[in-house]
Amino acid sequence: MGVLTVDLTGFGVVMSADSDPIQALDGTTRILVDPKRNHTRNPILKREAGGFAGYVGYVGTEEIEGRTTRDWLETFGRRHATETLAEYAAALGGDLTDVWQRTGLTSVLEILIAGYDNGDVCFWFVRNSNGLNDGDGTYRAPKAVFDAANDLDDNIVRQSGEAKEDYLRTHLLSFRQGALYPASRIFDLFRDILGELFAAQIPGFAPVASVDDLRPFARQRLEFIKRLYDMKHGIYRAPVAPIGGKVHVVGVAPDTVLRD
Repeated sequence: MGVLTVDLTGFGVVMSADSDPIQALDGTTRILVDPKRNHTRNPILKREAGGFAGYVGYVGTEEIEGRTTRDWLETFGRRHATETLAEYAAALGGDLTDVWQRTGLTSVLEILIAGYDNGDVCFWFVRNSNGLNDGDGTYRAPKAVFDAANDLDDNIVRQSGEAKEDYLRTHLLSFRQGALYPASRIFDLFRDILGELFAAQIPGFAPVASVDDLRPFARQRLEFIKRLYDMKHGIYRAPVAPIGGKVHVVGVAPDTVLRD
């Protein structure tokens, strides 16, 4: 799919994605869309294992070892069905590094993992991306190895100097990967709007105080961006678009019930 997002708060996590397949290469975003059909593929996988309940989403690479990336990840997940989240992420990064080096793949793969790890809200990534090129928002050539990191705990919260619970009480975090340009600015504006709805009640708008409040917002944001790329209703004129097809929005709250 073209874009993958995660919104994370103290009351839960929402992950969303469209269905258009892309391949992220050095300086190029290759659109793999069939213009004759509406794509419905879902790049978000459930995972309930090793004390973790949440989702694993991917963007940037559509095929690994002759299989779809979703199929490859599902097979990997079954082989690691009892491991903790940290063990799963480390093994995933190691296996993907081996595949990329052995088969000569040159695409970027971003994997975002979000949910609850033994009741504690979490956000991890496993990726070989090496940042974005200035100006056009395409990815740079990937790293030789995949990094696996507990981004929320080890980077964001630690750098804040606050306790995790206190930090998430006043912050709403949004992450996105994929076909980001020029839609990244729209994501920023929606993030600002969401922050205002999170911080204070605004007449006429439902307060954002639960995952069930957050999921419609995430869907509205992605549907808005998708509409910009629609040849009939938007302003995009190329025959195929990097963002489109069915929008998928899932979420999980502290009760660890997966909401699809």
